[in-house]
Amino acid sequence: MNKLTKIALAILTSLSISTASFAGELTVTGAAKATYSILSSDSTSGTANAPKGIGIANEFTLSASGELDNGYTWSYAQDIDGATVQDDAKLTMTTPYGTVGAFVSEGSLSAKYGFDASAYAPGSDYGFTSGTTGGTVTAGTAGFTYGNNISSYNNIQYHTPADALPYSTSIKIGFAPEANGALNSSNATGTQVEGVGSVTEGKITTSPIDGLTLNASYIEKSDENGSPKVIQTYEGGSITGKYAINALTIGLGRTIHAPTHQVKTAGTEYIQHYENTAVSIGYAVNDALSVSYTNEESTAHKVNKDVDDTTTEGNVDFEIEAIQAAYTMGGMTLSVAHKSLNNSDYTLNKDHKHTILAVQMAF
Repeated sequence: MNKLTKIALAILTSLSISTASFAGELTVTGAAKATYSILSSDSTSGTANAPKGIGIANEFTLSASGELDNGYTWSYAQDIDGATVQDDAKLTMTTPYGTVGAFVSEGSLSAKYGFDASAYAPGSDYGFTSGTTGGTVTAGTAGFTYGNNISSYNNIQYHTPADALPYSTSIKIGFAPEANGALNSSNATGTQVEGVGSVTEGKITTSPIDGLTLNASYIEKSDENGSPKVIQTYEGGSITGKYAINALTIGLGRTIHAPTHQVKTAGTEYIQHYENTAVSIGYAVNDALSVSYTNEESTAHKVNKDVDDTTTEGNVDFEIEAIQAAYTMGGMTLSVAHKSLNNSDYTLNKDHKHTILAVQMAF
């Protein structure tokens, strides 16, 4: 081996070692879940009885992180779910002044589920929640409504530095230039769809005493410029709290959500806003077994604009009660979740029950 070859080899080896010292580390995490689902109706209105269902879902995340030579750290994550389809993604940079990042259909800042102490999931966040067996909202139906959050759109965010504020308080702010949730790659442009406005959301989390976590969030969309004229812009907010003492956890939540409304014609009924309350109680029987009870109630404030231009109001309460248990053995969790839905889709006397048996493997 001549001298030139030795020098070249030494340089390449040095570069390789130098790069490795700052290169990001790639990890894969996720879970696979199999479920057995039982759905039935307690009413003759809007029946949704269905055969027993068996299904498997998976979601895993590719994560990478690293450190720059100035001490700043970065992280990247890409979700893969279903039929190995790319899903949400984020790229963040953490500095002494806080964290900034770009989020593609990712980065929830909503406090709506900050009350949750359930063993499986909040009743409104899984399985049957509206007029179809898959929980998909179809024309003429409305699933249990908390409103959107910034993670539904492509957005940028800023988070305050860890431990910069007292009581472990953090402030996070997100902005989406348009209400677009397409899985954009780099260099993608906006949709330029008329009537699609920007979205802003902020969240504050604090822990004033041991065991207590308080959350508050607020979201708004800019005035949409579509036709006819917008008479009510989109906004909403949540305040939630959760207190854990020994094996017991108690959570409370309240959310108000006002959807966008354009000028209404005479005789049109619409929901002016939603008011939601929630209570959740979880108890760890031992290190492996946990049980929970959750009650969520959403009041739809319906308004009818009569032909003589007067308005009348009529409220409907949509309630979900969930009782759940989960047993964990290493990376496997066995769960049973039963919920009752009263006045589903904000329709009187439209009641359902849904039971799910689930086994989940984490990796």
